[in-house]
Amino acid sequence: MADSPDDNEGTAFKHFPCYDDWSSMQKSGANIDKYHDALHHHADEIKFKRQYPADAFAVFKHLAHLGHVAGMYSYGYSIMFGQGTDVDRAGGFAWVDKSATLGFAKAQRQFALCLSKGIGCEQNGVEALRWAQSTIDQGFFDAYSTVGTMHYEGYGVPVNRAKAMEHYFLGMDAGSVDCISQVGALYRDGTGVEKDIKKAVELYEKAVSLGNSIGCCYLGDLYQTGDDGFPKDPSKAATYYEQAVQLADDSSAAKQRLAYLYDKGTGVEQNYELSLQYYLEATKFEDACALYQLGVKYMTGTGVEHNDVKAFEFYTRAAKLNHALAIGNLGYLFGKGQGCEKDLVRAAQLYQQSAALGDGVGAHNCGVVFRNGLGVEVDLFKALDYYKMAVCLGYDGAKSCLGPDTNISRDLYNTARVLQRHNKDKEAFDHFRAAAGQGHSESIAVVYRNAAGIGPVSYEKEMRYFEPLGAPDPTLSAMPNELLLQIFQWLHPKECVLLRPVSRRIWTLFEDDSVPRHVFKFQLHLLPSSHLNDRHWFDQMLFHGPRAFQAAYLEMVVNGLKTLHQQHKKYVSLRDNKMNVFPVIFSEWTSLTSIQLSNSGLVGAIPDSIKHLCSLKELVLSRNRNSCFHHGTDPTGGSVSE
Repeated sequence: MADSPDDNEGTAFKHFPCYDDWSSMQKSGANIDKYHDALHHHADEIKFKRQYPADAFAVFKHLAHLGHVAGMYSYGYSIMFGQGTDVDRAGGFAWVDKSATLGFAKAQRQFALCLSKGIGCEQNGVEALRWAQSTIDQGFFDAYSTVGTMHYEGYGVPVNRAKAMEHYFLGMDAGSVDCISQVGALYRDGTGVEKDIKKAVELYEKAVSLGNSIGCCYLGDLYQTGDDGFPKDPSKAATYYEQAVQLADDSSAAKQRLAYLYDKGTGVEQNYELSLQYYLEATKFEDACALYQLGVKYMTGTGVEHNDVKAFEFYTRAAKLNHALAIGNLGYLFGKGQGCEKDLVRAAQLYQQSAALGDGVGAHNCGVVFRNGLGVEVDLFKALDYYKMAVCLGYDGAKSCLGPDTNISRDLYNTARVLQRHNKDKEAFDHFRAAAGQGHSESIAVVYRNAAGIGPVSYEKEMRYFEPLGAPDPTLSAMPNELLLQIFQWLHPKECVLLRPVSRRIWTLFEDDSVPRHVFKFQLHLLPSSHLNDRHWFDQMLFHGPRAFQAAYLEMVVNGLKTLHQQHKKYVSLRDNKMNVFPVIFSEWTSLTSIQLSNSGLVGAIPDSIKHLCSLKELVLSRNRNSCFHHGTDPTGGSVSE
């Protein structure tokens, strides 16, 4: 920092008279303190209105070393944000601290802002609130806006929108112009109040009429986005942003928005050089959005030479200000080792931080790292939750990660199978249930089987297929037929039959011949061998079952799953099947001339429906020794052989 100027009250600046000349022009009451105040006011004017920051800086430096509190503040502020000199955050903060300690309200507000964001100092939200309150106590009510923004954005304190709204309204009622604009933003977004664009515009225009740059910036936002029926006009937005910059040189938000318009060529002629200039000016005030956008420009090489190191630097600065997207992109750089040393653990931490701040891409990346164990232990449940969060946060790219045929569903199912083999039934079921929630058919079958208490297939007890309809099952009854068929294909035919009483819709569904055919298509491995003991349970199950299942089973046994042509089938042999009952389904094959059912353990009477088999010439029922079948002449007029 330069040496202190001589304490010479005769010091003259080419743009302002020396003390003697100035005092001679005053009517009365001229003194050195008033001269210093007038000199400071003049420096402010040439800084903002005449755009001579270097000349203004010389005045501020002179006054600061003379102990002028306003001069100390302006000198420190200029050093901190590089206005008329090089940036020196810590050096500038020290001068703002001196001015604030001497009770200068404007310096106290800036001191609070620096503490809340950690500009030139360690971040300290508690101290920031204390200094802001001291400013308010002195009647500098714009500090209400400072406190409100701290709570709204989470600068040094936890995010608390209710407290932010409270301070914005208190400030507006006290006469703070900044707070008038901030309350307008609440009405624009419907935060804590009913959304009212008309009310928001009224407040913005009131603030603009009072010379408030924030109101200009917010009006520009409305014209840029054209949301909620407001006329979209990017060129008008640019005009308001430029007005905001003219009203306050420290309007970093307006500079950042202007930079974006010039970068995209929206409302203005595209100009990468001017865009970069505005972004860099905004970053002097630690504008998080400007820092993020510069990170993007250097990361993608848009309008600048690609430079991952610079991208990393800008993302890091924005991340300190809780910019969610910057935090997520910083995580990406750590994960890839671009512009920094590769660090998967740090990348995972940053993804989680960005997701917590509402970044959908960050939430999706959390899902990726937890699914694959990148910098964290594999946790499929967390991965699934993060994918869902990403969708809720509006990131459409995460939708492809959810659903029945996705990596996460398959991983959950396969992990469950492994856990089953290790007798970890509870953990396995939790994984099955999570996969089932994504519509994974195999997992749904497992979950429903457990929920219904069906358990492993057992044939030791008597089968009862014709149960009356029960109360509708809220899970299966609500599923579309297509999904039900996917579930049924993974169930044993016995379990499918047992599901019939679940609801009238499923009962009706099973009366459709195509359903059991679909089930058996995926259950060919269940077809019993020719050994009697192997086939007994299967035949007994199917021939006591619904008509459609009987037909499907016969097709599988007789025709190898090819549909039986009822009008052309002449002969059928199901010897040694131990079916116990005469299949009623036979009565539908009107073309049959011969039926072989020997050694089938048949009991009971031949059903009357067999009379429809007008072409039947032979019905072989031999070796049904325990049979109570009546033999002799069958109702069709053909012969019956015992």
